[in-house]
Amino acid sequence: MRIVHVLHSEGYGGAENHALVLMKGQLAAGHEVLYAGRHDCWLACACRDNAIPVLPLRMAGLFDVISLYKLRRHVRRWGADIVHGHLVRGAFYAGHAGASQGTPVPVCTAHATTATKHMGHCAHIIAVSQAVAKNLHAHGHPADKVSVVYNGMPDVLHEDREALRQELCIAKDAHAVVNVGRFIRDKGQDLLVDAIRQCPPDMHLYLIGDPQTPYGQQVRHLARDLPRAHFLGYRGDVQRLLPAFDAYALSSRREALGLSIVEASAASLPIVATAVGGVPEVILDGQTGLLVPSEQPAALAQALRRLRDDPTLAQGLARHARSRSLSQVTVAGMVQATLDVYRPRLARA
Repeated sequence: MRIVHVLHSEGYGGAENHALVLMKGQLAAGHEVLYAGRHDCWLACACRDNAIPVLPLRMAGLFDVISLYKLRRHVRRWGADIVHGHLVRGAFYAGHAGASQGTPVPVCTAHATTATKHMGHCAHIIAVSQAVAKNLHAHGHPADKVSVVYNGMPDVLHEDREALRQELCIAKDAHAVVNVGRFIRDKGQDLLVDAIRQCPPDMHLYLIGDPQTPYGQQVRHLARDLPRAHFLGYRGDVQRLLPAFDAYALSSRREALGLSIVEASAASLPIVATAVGGVPEVILDGQTGLLVPSEQPAALAQALRRLRDDPTLAQGLARHARSRSLSQVTVAGMVQATLDVYRPRLARA
């Protein structure tokens, strides 16, 4: 099968990471894949590093006629079977580049609980969680046109914890809480800073992500007098680093699924997360983590203190989260479920 993935990427985030893992998985399964989008972004570089061809597309807005013409011409010349769009803009271009009858069949993935528009020309929509699917149904997308496929993450070999803590300058007596994500208001890092202020002095917060955004600078300013808040910047090796920490905290105000908590589960970290969007589909309260209401730093702080003060609870949650992750949100499962979406549409083409 020949599959073109279309995504207009301006940085590094869950959609980019998901698309890369999916493309690598499809490639490993014996399919031919190609990425279409900006040639100078993180995703394009990662594709080249993994021997995935890149079709440069500017995709300036939704009506870049030149990009659409270039995509249409290339998918037909290459003999693509599927053109798979990610995010709203990718869905729009995939829908208009695919064939109304025949191949390539246009499919798209909705990565957010706010994604509803510009997907109507796609033969099928993949939602990354039930919460995303529910929102699509509420906005008129029929149930038989939407399937839920959870993001899968590859398992990694865990490195020596003490060596990782030394690498990150984490003190031996520190209870280290980590959060990974883009610095945008939806991710709620400001809430975590407020929460850590309410925690014991041995509890430190480590924020991974590029803070060079207006919101990121606000969070830095909020933490200016809190030496227990550490900004580690963007890291391309997050999964390798996670075992260095004692707990993971997700403080999002809005979240389709929460790829970072899938990674944290695989790394055997006890998790505190806000019960928004698709998060409760990954974190079962009291079983694989602790859920708290959104916009409540005090509740975040209380849950983090609970994990710190009850190692038996923390270890049990982490063990069950990893077990569930390995059984239900694997790369192989994600790849197979996605191919299962493609095949009946191809059979009808």
